[in-house]
Order: sequence, then structure tokens, then C-alpha cells
Amino acid sequence: MMRVAYISQFPNMVGGGEHSLLDLMCSLPKHIEPVLITPGAGMFSDKAHKCDIEHQSLPMPPLKQAKLSVFSQWRKTLKTLKPDVIHANNSRAAFYAGIAAKSLGIPVVFHCRISEPDGLMDNILMRLVHMVICNSQAVAQRFSDFQVPVRVIYNGIHLQAMPNLPDPLPSVARYMLFVGRLTEEKQVEHALEVFAALAEQDQALHMVIVGGQGPERDTTYVRDLKDWVSQHAWSSRVHWLGYCEHLEKWYVHAALCVLTSRHEGFGRVLVEAMAQSCPVVAYAVGGVPEVFEDGKQGFLIAPNDKQAMIDACQRLLEDEALNKSMGQAGVKHAQQFSIEKHVAQVVDVYQDLVEQSRG
Repeated sequence: MMRVAYISQFPNMVGGGEHSLLDLMCSLPKHIEPVLITPGAGMFSDKAHKCDIEHQSLPMPPLKQAKLSVFSQWRKTLKTLKPDVIHANNSRAAFYAGIAAKSLGIPVVFHCRISEPDGLMDNILMRLVHMVICNSQAVAQRFSDFQVPVRVIYNGIHLQAMPNLPDPLPSVARYMLFVGRLTEEKQVEHALEVFAALAEQDQALHMVIVGGQGPERDTTYVRDLKDWVSQHAWSSRVHWLGYCEHLEKWYVHAALCVLTSRHEGFGRVLVEAMAQSCPVVAYAVGGVPEVFEDGKQGFLIAPNDKQAMIDACQRLLEDEALNKSMGQAGVKHAQQFSIEKHVAQVVDVYQDLVEQSRG
């Protein structure tokens, strides 16, 4: 039996990183015993509880607010839990876990999903962790100047195709889909501007936006987006759904899925869409070009080239045969991102680290 402590600085389901970690924890082989550590309870710990995963709360304040008592509490908790490996899902989690685990001789894995360097923090973390898992080659480049071992393990999802799901919008002829956090980083305005250009020509086309929970529901950014939409004749064709538990039904019936991020470590929503036969159109940023092939499962667009994205979406909307063939190619291509493959590769990392720590 191997005990692994999974640590996230977010108690709620903030984005793809939390969904990916939850899928991993709930799909582990029986010889891995997980315990989740977050700064308090939330949707993340609630979902973990449904998979019979133990949960502990530990403070993870911003580094400038850290006190000696916090590190003492971390060390005491880890000494009691006695994990064989610590799996930190983000930088702040790796920082607190790394400091507490160092004196206890517990190996720490930093699972990084962001390609942008973090300056001083990266330098600190590379002195605290024993291995970095990156979810794309693009993210791995962030650590090319460090000596810590890095393994690229793509995110895994449950790949069961669900073509017979009931249409969630039966009165809508067709819609394009955006799935993601409603933040400036995701450039939701680009997706809306693409839709605006297409909606002027296609009166039957709708836009479905899935995402946004907690503080994201009422930020200045979101309010400005909704205000801009409300000023147009097609505003009634934009559907703001907020956070949704089961996305398959939206992917299955979408004409296409767009991803307009400024930066993207991987692009989990693209795999989710492909698995449900939904063609994808995305800016070629970060790890996105590693997720699908341009012209086969969808279209890769030069970053921020909205006109090229409009043209690609229009092509998929007008060419039914192309849309269908790319959707079918996506189902096949998504198989390489199975949760089973992901779990097996991550468990290999644990086993290597445990052997090294005992050797």
C-alpha cells in the first residue's frame, strides 16, 4: 500500500487543473491510498468525499502572509499522515508542502499546468521538489534551465462517447460552444466577437458559454462582457450557463467548440469536445498544438487572429461533411488522452520516487 497526499491551494473547482486532479484521485489503483489537503472545505473536497477520499484542511495563505505557526502546522500534519509521496497541484501547494516535507524526507511531486515562468518562485520550488510533472511539452520548457527531473504526462479524461444524450437546447437549431473560466486570460471576448461576426449572417446560430462560478459570476470583466452582448440584436442567442456538472451533453450537440485563451498549458476542454465528436477551433498557444492536429480534428489558429478563427468556424458551420469527418477523427484522436494511461504514468512517477527515497 502506498499513501499519497494530494495538495491543492484551491478548495473549489476553479478550472481544468482541479478537474484533472479529481479524475486522477478517483481513478487510482487499489494499492494507492489518497488523502486530499486543501485550505478548507469546498466543492473540490465534497467531490473527493464522494470517491471516499479522506480530506484534511491546512492553511495556504499568500507567501507574504505566511507565519512560522503555519509551517509548524504543516509539518505536524504531514508527520501524522505519513504519506509516501506528496503530489502538489500548484505552486503555492508545492511551496508549503515542500518546506514541511524536506525535514521529514518525503518526496514531493510538483504537477505544473502553466507554461509562464514564475521567476523567484520557480527557483525556490526547484530546491524543494523531487520531480515535476508537466501536462505538455510547452509547460516543460518552463523548467529547461533547472536540474530537477521533468516528465511530460498529458491530462487524462474519461473517454466514453455519449452520442445519444438528449439535446439540452432542443429549440435551438445549432450552437457554437465555449467552455472555460470567465477570465481575461481565457479571452472570452474573442469568442463572442467571432460569434458576433457569424451571427450577423446566420440567424439560426446560437452561442453557449459554460463556465464561471463563485467570484467569476460578478466580476467587472464578466459584467462588461454581458453589457456588450446586451447591446446587440443577437443577444438573446447567447446563453450564459455558469458552472455545469456534466458537459458531455453540451459537447455532443454543439456544432463546434472554440478556445480563445491567451495562454493554455494543455487545453482539457479540447479533449473533452473531441471525445464527444465535436470539432474544435483554438488559438495555437502553449500546449494546444500538442492536443490536436490542424486540419484533422479541427483548426489551429494563429494567436489572436480573430478573422482566421471566424473563417475556420464558418467553414465548419457551412460544410456538414467536413464537420462530421473532423468530429469522427476527434473521437479516435482523443483515445490517447485516456484517464487510464494518465494514471499509469503518474503512478510510475510515485513508484520511482519511493524507490529513490528508500534507496
